[in-house]
Amino acid sequence: MPSRYRMTWYPSARRWRKCVKGKWYSVSCKQLGVPETKEASWKAANEWWEREQALVDAPSEDDRVAQAVRVKNLVDDFAKLDDQARREAVEALLGVGSYDGLKAKAGGMLAGMDDAAPERTIGVQVENWKNLLRDSCHAGQLSEGRFDAYCRNIGTFVAWIGPQTSVDAVDEDKLEAFFSHLTEKIRAAAYSPAYAHTLLMTARQFITRLAARKLIPLPGNIRDRRFKFNHSVAAEIEVFAVEEVRALLAAAPERMRLCLLLMVQCGMYQNDVAELKQSEVDWKAGVITRARSKTRERKGPVVAYKLWPETFDLLKRHRGEGDLALTTERGKPMVKYWMEGGKMRRYDAIQSGWNRLAEVMGGKIRLSMKHLRKTGSTLLGEHPQYKFYTTYFLADSPKGMSEKHYTRPSDAEFFEALDWLRERVLGAEKGEAPPQLVLDDEA
Repeated sequence: MPSRYRMTWYPSARRWRKCVKGKWYSVSCKQLGVPETKEASWKAANEWWEREQALVDAPSEDDRVAQAVRVKNLVDDFAKLDDQARREAVEALLGVGSYDGLKAKAGGMLAGMDDAAPERTIGVQVENWKNLLRDSCHAGQLSEGRFDAYCRNIGTFVAWIGPQTSVDAVDEDKLEAFFSHLTEKIRAAAYSPAYAHTLLMTARQFITRLAARKLIPLPGNIRDRRFKFNHSVAAEIEVFAVEEVRALLAAAPERMRLCLLLMVQCGMYQNDVAELKQSEVDWKAGVITRARSKTRERKGPVVAYKLWPETFDLLKRHRGEGDLALTTERGKPMVKYWMEGGKMRRYDAIQSGWNRLAEVMGGKIRLSMKHLRKTGSTLLGEHPQYKFYTTYFLADSPKGMSEKHYTRPSDAEFFEALDWLRERVLGAEKGEAPPQLVLDDEA
């Protein structure tokens, strides 16, 4: 009949021991949290050995799992003690601060071996984060476009780590592994450095939130300066040739032509065109005075643009009925983002018009629409005097002390610069009409 004792009792030491493959395994009654007698401790010793034996029988390739189980068992052995007593015991052996690290290591290394509780999975926590961002969006603290970007960017991290993975798996090793994953994507030309940087920053924000809610310890390398990509390296600025701009304007229908003119003359993007208000236009003088949509919340500069005759005529012809200066033919905003059923909805009539224009011009336009803004500023930069107005033209937030507090650009000279830009773009002298631009009802 087999012995009921799985280990050998050593009464002098009040502990159980066993030798397997030349290695001794030992556990004390104090560790087991039981009275220091053979009869009171043998069952607990058997249970302890059954857990430990799984490691003895494990193949060598499971060393990492074995280490994790040993760490977990060390914590479990102190289950009968209160937290302070366990902390004192471990730190007496391994040093101050080792107890918290040991628990985190055990949880992280064993994460995924068992199914995590639903509320501790990556997928559930990401949805909770999205709900918080959605509330910030409704409160006006976050734009709909930014909310949409966060949701898309964190999706890459979720797909990589797995939505059912426990949050306990998120540690220093995981963060480093995600950085390596992004690096491989850059090497394979699947991601640009700038895009990889955005994905990493989004993942860091999510991980920081997990730590702030005390779901995980904050990874020690969360701010590691080695986790960076060369995304800030200045790329070559691509712009349209003047001939390309003229061809686009000649081929575009009136409403789309107006959008293109506002972009190249006033440095606008689609949102700037779509959000232009009636109150920002002097309908007698033909002057737009506004801050960029992007920099308005940061108190960006308010810039006055004297519209070219072609731009102003088209703006008056297609003037909106409500608060917006320009709308679609049905009176809707040209670009709109909104929340519906907890999800982001959007449409962009300007981009749709650009796509139709591309079909008219042979199926593809060499550069994207945003390069019209760059084209206007680059052309201004060619002039020996007007080049100093490029930052003002772009309505970017002032950077230097002089721009912020001491220098106010001259509107009169800036209007002259815009007249000169018209000559360069449209090929028309001041007061002359460019022959290639004809209104639809004059064709």
